Amino acid sequence: MTRRLFLILLLTTLLPACGGLPLTTGEFRQAAKNRQAFSTSESFEVKRSFAEVVQTFRKKAPECLSYDIGSTKKPVIGIGSTTRFYGRAKPTLSVSANKAELAFQVKYENTATKMPDDGYYYLVADVYPAGASKTRVDLYWRTKVDTLARAVRGWASGTNLGCADPSTYL
Repeated sequence: MTRRLFLILLLTTLLPACGGLPLTTGEFRQAAKNRQAFSTSESFEVKRSFAEVVQTFRKKAPECLSYDIGSTKKPVIGIGSTTRFYGRAKPTLSVSANKAELAFQVKYENTATKMPDDGYYYLVADVYPAGASKTRVDLYWRTKVDTLARAVRGWASGTNLGCADPSTYL
């Protein structure tokens, strides 16, 4: 009896702390700032103009962050194969005169938890002008996508324009 009571008390204490997954970019930012939902954040400045950083994001986001996630089955004997797609990765870039926001989401089929329309957030980058040739980047990401965060840092700085390998973060 005391064991059961202890388990109930433990679960009622811990479950609310888990909370749900962020459903908006604002919730995702707040969770990352508070190191919740397995996420983190950092801010940095780059010696490139806001326009240059935005132009790089416009080019690299669709090139590197837009793809289907699936698996292919090949028969042991015979020819042919079947591919089943179970997710879609999607970047969204919103730009105004004084801010750009890059959001990367992945939408999976048949999930048990509530999910935003375009999928779970994995990374959000806010970009602001910080002078004539400087730009500030506030980067928020799930800790399992560190390689993706490094790629976005490289795009912002212009030092590395490669794509992160999705197999390293999904």
